Amino acid sequence: MALLACCVAAAIGTASAAQPGAEGLSGRDLIYSYDEMFDFDIDAYLAQRAPHLSRYGETISHWAGYSGISPKVLIALMEQQSGVVTRKRAAADGLSRPFGKLAQARGFGEQTREVALALRQALYERDAEDARGPVTVARANPLQSLFARAGASESSAALSGDTEFQQIYAGLFNQPRKAVAPSPRFAAQAGPDVGALAGPANGFLQFPYPRGQRWHVGGAHTNTGSGNYPMSSLDMSLGGGWGSNQSGTWVSSSAAGSFKRHSSCFAEVVHSGGWSTTYYHLMNIQYATGASVAANTRIANPANTQAQALCNGGSSTGPHEHWSLKSNGSHYHLNGVYLSGFQITATGSSYDTNCSRFYLTKNGTRYCSGWFTNP
Repeated sequence: MALLACCVAAAIGTASAAQPGAEGLSGRDLIYSYDEMFDFDIDAYLAQRAPHLSRYGETISHWAGYSGISPKVLIALMEQQSGVVTRKRAAADGLSRPFGKLAQARGFGEQTREVALALRQALYERDAEDARGPVTVARANPLQSLFARAGASESSAALSGDTEFQQIYAGLFNQPRKAVAPSPRFAAQAGPDVGALAGPANGFLQFPYPRGQRWHVGGAHTNTGSGNYPMSSLDMSLGGGWGSNQSGTWVSSSAAGSFKRHSSCFAEVVHSGGWSTTYYHLMNIQYATGASVAANTRIANPANTQAQALCNGGSSTGPHEHWSLKSNGSHYHLNGVYLSGFQITATGSSYDTNCSRFYLTKNGTRYCSGWFTNP
């Protein structure tokens, strides 16, 4: 099949010494780790290795950060499908279809978004018989489902595409794609699965807006808004429509940590213990990647135009912040998590605000979705 052509090693340099078997890859291997966020400079890599793609650096950074899929994985998939990175076998429409048949959309940003979110969707699994149980990172390789979408229906064909991906990845980055243990600066509390941890300790995270302020908190939902697990995210706002003055409205860090600017509208703070929190639909971001911020630090304003709120595409109906919790780079289900001393219960579906399935509890009192003061 054209999709799974096997003649790429000669085009980018032989990588036979670093070709682990395709069966060795799993969902964990594709995750955008905290170490990679700070150690791999997307813009610098593109400037050196693929300057014709430099204008798309923020697009790759945004969708890698949003989906939790490594930007190196996305770059290697582009090279596999269109040759657009090295231009040694680039298709004529490589810039408009860098992922080729892996995406139906047309346009660099549109294809990057589609592939990143498709991999993210395949990244998580849960026991079908326990809808309220923990969510784990898929043991299967999400690349297989992506190749199947493009027509590689036979397992042997999908596996050959996987092996080809590893060849290309090793040629581009001088190493095979395999998850490595995090460095001590981002050490996790426990095992590799997102369902393996008990959640941050009470008092670790605060509402992501300034202490003393009262914001509206909506129902829990997935990071993308589709599907029902892991429900890692909350939307919060002070109100106002597009064009309203948001300059005095501040999004603040839920805990101390290292700042990562994924794009002009999307940021992340990596905390201790393997946790991080993300902040989306922003404008006027105050910090650059690598900055240290304290808990409650004002980091940005909610975007007051749809174009800025969706700086690389997506959807939003008005000024607000989309906040998510991650563990070891994976989105974490909010059921049982504490924010500013309120314990979240989220056992329904995305955006469900029924007070029997989504509510916050503090000092024995249950509070439904609505307005909450950050103490």
